[in-house]
Amino acid sequence: MIHPPESTSRHAFPFEARNQDELVALLREQGMTFRDFECVTDGDYAPEDAAWNYMDIPHLNYVHGQVDGCMTFAADAVTASVFFQRVPFFRLPLTVLIYQTSRNSITYYTSFFLFLVVIRTEWNSLGPARARVITRYAVGWTNRLVGLAFPLIRWLLRRNYRILMSEDLPMRNQRGALRKKGYSFRMSGEIPSFIESRKIMRQNVVTPEQNVVAPTDIGHWPLRRIAFDELIEGRPLLVGDPNHLGLTVQRRRDSVLVFPRLCPHEGADLDTAASRCKISGEGPEAGTTIQCPWHGRKFRPILAIELPARPSRSQTPWHDFETDKSGLTITCRDSRDVTLRQADWSRPAEPIQPDAEDIPITTAPAL
Repeated sequence: MIHPPESTSRHAFPFEARNQDELVALLREQGMTFRDFECVTDGDYAPEDAAWNYMDIPHLNYVHGQVDGCMTFAADAVTASVFFQRVPFFRLPLTVLIYQTSRNSITYYTSFFLFLVVIRTEWNSLGPARARVITRYAVGWTNRLVGLAFPLIRWLLRRNYRILMSEDLPMRNQRGALRKKGYSFRMSGEIPSFIESRKIMRQNVVTPEQNVVAPTDIGHWPLRRIAFDELIEGRPLLVGDPNHLGLTVQRRRDSVLVFPRLCPHEGADLDTAASRCKISGEGPEAGTTIQCPWHGRKFRPILAIELPARPSRSQTPWHDFETDKSGLTITCRDSRDVTLRQADWSRPAEPIQPDAEDIPITTAPAL
């Protein structure tokens, strides 16, 4: 019997948990037969990125196309859900219980037709920013005739694993790529938490210049001039690199909108989201947003300019914006002195009032 490690002392109540081997041994005493197999994935990301991925609840309904679900219970180290697995001709309901059994592993189980599937996933380091994830499936049944279908169940589970990895690995690889550039990620404890993963408005990305151990400066791009006439409706213009200094500029109706290229929550690339910009509401209450493809967090523009434009200036800790009648000039600022309290680069720009007259700029409040 495994008790939660000391680093998971955030729990509201104590619990005991059996790992895969213990659970399978217990069920064999009840007359079940088990066969097992493994799926292994290596990748250029940290073990913590794999742990975060497996314990991240919100991404299930945004990233995975074959699985719908609703969470029924969550704590730091345990969660339960009802998933609807898409199989040919119908949706199969699955009740899944997932819990931590060590610092680098989780165990989960579900019933599948006449089978019981007990799964263990563990992650280990293969070197700097490289990890190996091993998922071991133990498939059990109570009737010999049912066991004849094991090869089919194994094929289905392996197929499902490949599909899930095709959707999960881009998330891990994105975080691995950011780590190589000097980024890191905050957690509320030593081990990722199921329940903390639901707080999508938090900023968990730590930029290179905010690294308290070894701060580094990320490359700043030069001044950029964007003529309004060059912007095409629905075709975002990418400015800078896909990091916290990068921006997308696009035209929507009679507005020019500026959005971030990196989500401050967990590091998702927002470039694709920019092309799916949505306008909601009518009149002065209308709002324009983009949505994070990982967790559904919505972003209003950093800067919104109504056309025809009036001369104005605004700024964030990372950028200076200057608008005139024909275009927008963006300057990337030195951000090494930005404090952690100013870390959310998705917040709207603040207008700078000129000395001569009060010239407002249209900005949108942060969500």
